[in-house]
Amino acid sequence: MIPFEGLFFFVVLAVVLAVAAVLGLCRISLKWYGLAVTVLMCVLIYNTPQEFAMLAGFYLWELVLVMAYLPIRRRCAKRPVLWLFLLLSAAPLITVKLGSLIEPLHIIQLFGVSYMSFRALQVLIEIYDGLIDDVGVAEFSYFLLFFPSLSSGPIDRYRRFTSDLATKFTREEYIEMLRRGFWKLMTGALFNFVIGNLIWQRWLAVLPENGFGATVSYMYGYTFFLFFNFAGYSMMAVGASYILGIKTPDNFNMPFLSRDMKDFWSRWHISLSTWLRDYVYTRFVAASLRGEWFKDRRTGSYIGYIITMLTMGLWHGLTPAYIIYGAYHGLLMCANDLLDTRSKRYKKLKKKPVVEVISVIVTFHLFSFGLLIFSGRIV
Repeated sequence: MIPFEGLFFFVVLAVVLAVAAVLGLCRISLKWYGLAVTVLMCVLIYNTPQEFAMLAGFYLWELVLVMAYLPIRRRCAKRPVLWLFLLLSAAPLITVKLGSLIEPLHIIQLFGVSYMSFRALQVLIEIYDGLIDDVGVAEFSYFLLFFPSLSSGPIDRYRRFTSDLATKFTREEYIEMLRRGFWKLMTGALFNFVIGNLIWQRWLAVLPENGFGATVSYMYGYTFFLFFNFAGYSMMAVGASYILGIKTPDNFNMPFLSRDMKDFWSRWHISLSTWLRDYVYTRFVAASLRGEWFKDRRTGSYIGYIITMLTMGLWHGLTPAYIIYGAYHGLLMCANDLLDTRSKRYKKLKKKPVVEVISVIVTFHLFSFGLLIFSGRIV
């Protein structure tokens, strides 16, 4: 069973959310109920002995690492120790990704490992930062395995997630969460199952495999398909989360109105882009400034963009298409930063309404070409 696919999943989800709604309206905490149904859903999603064994092994591995690092961090704040734990935590994700290149590792597959791994890594990093000084087994288990966001995110943050678990919502507050959750579920279903499927069946599926015109048409069609498909999954995940009492953050915010690539990445797959910004880009740039690695401070920023976007590409997979896609966006972010910081004329022009419209169109096409790379059609 795959989350948000197939009649069986939605029947089970309807029952799960109906019970959650009754409990929430009666002002009964949803924490333990949510954890229980997450375990149940994991049993249904990972429904073969091999899949469930992989999940159980991954879960225990991450739990042991987090629980072991807590007391170690109190005694030793050395950065190399953190790096060791991060490497160990990322080992399952790296192993799964390497499976596409190394035949013996191909049997090691774990659905949702990319999203779960980034949740676990975030906890370790914030323990090191001193932002998390205690981790409950139940809370961490619920956070790591939270079933609505297993397949397509969003990637939530531990402190925000546990804050919702500890909040006692009034009946009026829960009614509003219920209303918003149902709306997001219905909107996500419309995006995914209606608009996304129509784009696939009536546009992409009938295109020739070769030819310049077909490739250009595919670029536009794939861009719209991926948005409605991915945003639809994310909306349904957020909607289900709300009904379970978790205000999972939205993952999309009208990305096709972006005026440049920096603006775009604050609107598209927001939870991933902000995760990479906070835990890769910002930390690399800060380290480069502390260590005075480069004569020009902007050099560290540009290299940071390249590393961050390559990480994003590698997170999707180790195929050439994903790596080139990441490098492409890293270069676009560098170019965007160069224009913002070095061109006074560009700063003046970008404020004009006509230029804003042109910027939106150019940004859309830059991203669409990136998705053409991502799709593997031209790589």
